[in-house]
Amino acid sequence: MGARNASGAGAGPNSYPVLFTAHSLPERIRQSGDTYPAQLEESAQLVAAAAGVDRWQVAWQSAGRTPEAWLGPDVREVVRQLADAGDVRGVVVCPIGFVTDHLEVLYEPRYRAAAVAADVGLTLTVPHR
Repeated sequence: MGARNASGAGAGPNSYPVLFTAHSLPERIRQSGDTYPAQLEESAQLVAAAAGVDRWQVAWQSAGRTPEAWLGPDVREVVRQLADAGDVRGVVVCPIGFVTDHLEVLYEPRYRAAAVAADVGLTLTVPHR
C-alpha cells in the first residue's frame, strides 16, 4: 500500500502526511482471502477524503515476533522512508484499525514510532480520541 498524492513539500499540509495504522497480522491471511488489508485501505481512503487529507498511507504496527512474514510496511519503516525522501517536516499517525485505545495502541506510535521520528528529525503527532 503506497503513499497517495505524495507530492508537496514545504510547510503546507502535504509536508505532514497521515499514516493510518492497524495491527499487523501474518501475511498468510491474504492467501486465505481475508479482507482485512483491503478493508483497512478503504477505511483510510474514506477518512482521508472526508478530512481533506491528500497525502496519506496505510502502515502496520505491532507485528508479532514470529519467523513468518507479517503485513507491512511497519509504521517505523515508513517514518524512516518519509524522512529519507526529504520532503516532509513531520508525520501524523492515526491508529484507524483500533476501536479503543489500549496499551498496545498507545505504545507503538507514541513511543516506538516517535523515537524513530525523533532520530530522523521529524515531528510525530498522534491525535487524541
